[in-house]
This record gives sequence, structure tokens and C-alpha cells, in this order.
Amino acid sequence: MTADTIPNKRFANSKWAERKQDFLLVSSFGLWAMLLGLTPVLALNFLVGS
Repeated sequence: MTADTIPNKRFANSKWAERKQDFLLVSSFGLWAMLLGLTPVLALNFLVGS
């Protein structure tokens, strides 16, 4: 059974849109990794007081 899709201009279906979505996904993971990795270091630095 196959389903034919109807092209819709509302939703972009291009290589550029896929690359943009991939970049946003990877950068969001990078941002969270940086935030979770940096928070304990800053908290320890604040608690030690140096």
C-alpha cells in the first residue's frame, strides 16, 4: 500500500530546510551540553570563593 503525498507550500521540503533543521537540532544539544557541563564548575567556583 502506498500513500501519495500532496505538496504543501506551507511546509518546506528542501535540502536547505533539512540542513537548517539539522543545524538547529545539533546546536541545541551543544547548548544543553555546555550548560550542564559549565554549571557545576561555576557552582563549585562560587562555593569555594576563589
